[in-house]
Amino acid sequence: MNVTTENAEVFRGGGRRWFTLRAACRAEASALLRKHCECDYCDHEMWGREDLPCRLHHPDRYPRIIKRLTDGLMRRYRAQAARTQP
Repeated sequence: MNVTTENAEVFRGGGRRWFTLRAACRAEASALLRKHCECDYCDHEMWGREDLPCRLHHPDRYPRIIKRLTDGLMRRYRAQAARTQP
């Protein structure tokens, strides 16, 4: 077995490194969403509501919100990259 090295483009998003732009943007979108989260998971003053998701993490809305944020972050990254290239 031959071990070789090669250069790879690595993207950073959500506090980690990713090999694809989409994965990095999705992690960043998830981090943005968590920052504005209002879930009652850890709120012990609201007894009986520990398992209720907030409006952002609702199962019907979460995939659409994440997709929209991911697509927007990808457009922003590509536009910024196009502006900086000569």
